[in-house]
Amino acid sequence: MNIISCVYLLLLIEYSHQLNNGLGRTPQMGWNSWNHFHCSVNETVARQTADALVQTGLAAAGYQYVNLDDCWQMSRDAQGTIQSDPKTFPSGIPALVDYVHSRKLKFGLYSDRGYKTCAGRPGSLGYETKDANTYASWGVDYLKLDSCYLNGTAPEISYSIMRDALNATGRPIFFSLCGGVSLRDLWPPSVGNSWRTTDDIQDNWNSMIRNINFNNECTERAGPGGWNDPDMLEVGNGGMTDAEYVTHFSLWCIAKAPLIIGCDVTKMSAATLATLTNPEVISVNQDPLGIQGKKVAVASSSSINASSEVIVDSCSSTTLMKQPKRGQWVYNSQDGSIRSLFNGRCLSIDRCNTREAAYVVLSECRIGDPQAQCQGKNQQWATNATDQTIISQMNGKWQNFFYSTSLDVYNFDGPSVEAFTCNKQDNQMWIWNTSDKTVRSKHNGECLIVQQELEVWAGSLFDGSQAVVLLNRGDSGSEPITVQWTDIGFSREQSASVRDLWARKDIGSFTQNYTSPNINSHAVMMLKITPIK
Repeated sequence: MNIISCVYLLLLIEYSHQLNNGLGRTPQMGWNSWNHFHCSVNETVARQTADALVQTGLAAAGYQYVNLDDCWQMSRDAQGTIQSDPKTFPSGIPALVDYVHSRKLKFGLYSDRGYKTCAGRPGSLGYETKDANTYASWGVDYLKLDSCYLNGTAPEISYSIMRDALNATGRPIFFSLCGGVSLRDLWPPSVGNSWRTTDDIQDNWNSMIRNINFNNECTERAGPGGWNDPDMLEVGNGGMTDAEYVTHFSLWCIAKAPLIIGCDVTKMSAATLATLTNPEVISVNQDPLGIQGKKVAVASSSSINASSEVIVDSCSSTTLMKQPKRGQWVYNSQDGSIRSLFNGRCLSIDRCNTREAAYVVLSECRIGDPQAQCQGKNQQWATNATDQTIISQMNGKWQNFFYSTSLDVYNFDGPSVEAFTCNKQDNQMWIWNTSDKTVRSKHNGECLIVQQELEVWAGSLFDGSQAVVLLNRGDSGSEPITVQWTDIGFSREQSASVRDLWARKDIGSFTQNYTSPNINSHAVMMLKITPIK
């Protein structure tokens, strides 16, 4: 073996897709308290959840972790040992761990790499070794480490301190990183078993679909031992339709995302339970090959009113070459609207409370309508020729729209456009091109465009087949979607069998491609396509 080969081999060994605790060979499955209960969690909720996981069949389907999120801890004693809240956990954490273990399940806790947790409880900064030893002595199996009240230490360093402390206990503890990880960072697989790639998920379509889009930007670094995490599941919490929850679950499964239930499993509907326990869909997520599925093709809806999403992408993209009006805009100085020449809809901020993460979307123009969302003020903008900003005048607060500078546009889906306080950085500056009616980012010259609506996601499986999700992300209409064999790594001449994973039935054998029946707005068809030898 020559010197170059030896160096390459050493690099491969050093950059392995795993943390050396033997855990996370497939994405973790379990339950977490935050999405539904927030700080209203207590030991009774945890015990009842453990019971329900077993009684409903969720545990048998693979959901093994019962994880307490923020607010279980209250203080430290004189020796610095973390103490649980005596009001909500009067029996103490060790007793709760024993109960969960008695149900043949595993137990997880939450902490923070800062001085305090996000809810203001004691964090682990400066107490990493103490906390790791405490968790191990209690029999904890999982730690989620958040990123609030920090001291400026680089995430890779602060997370590594806790990683080393956990390893030193000798107890295998799954290590989930939450916050501070850029989509371009290469270090997470050597530090954690999973790492958040997105903001906190909200129980609505826009938040869910944007989280999976961001997660799609970093597929290559995931694999057995370490996984990209677009945040916990919202399935069953009530903010989306059952069909949208099926879409949510399908996308998390094909993307090899952690399957951490976030609803009250003691009060699930039959539809929620059926979504969370489909064995054929879960098997895609838990496939031992561990390749994260990704978006491989996009297409336009036949309905021009189907799209409400706005992204930033190359001004010479195939999308704009085929449909230039997707990237053309008109500003009306009289009413402050910015209208798409593609469908006449107005640029709008998707919520009235701009203290929360807000996205810029397309919606029906209702400026001045007192019955409209935000009375239509979320659709009014001012352009500043001096600093080249485009500013919303909603609620009397000046907000700018921009896309995240932490992302590179290298896939089909450019970064989402969001609303944030102005800071006049290049990523918030836009150039109106009056000749072609485009709006271009000063940061990299890319164009503001209307998102295409039909998508094909795919990922390789251990047996040589491909898992495929056909997604209609449009807001209206029902139409077929075609997956081409060449988009999933097959030759056009290859004969392949197609199975519908949600219907749990074989569809037939096809060559070149498969075209689905009509797929409704915000819905999916999930397939397993297997070459016939």
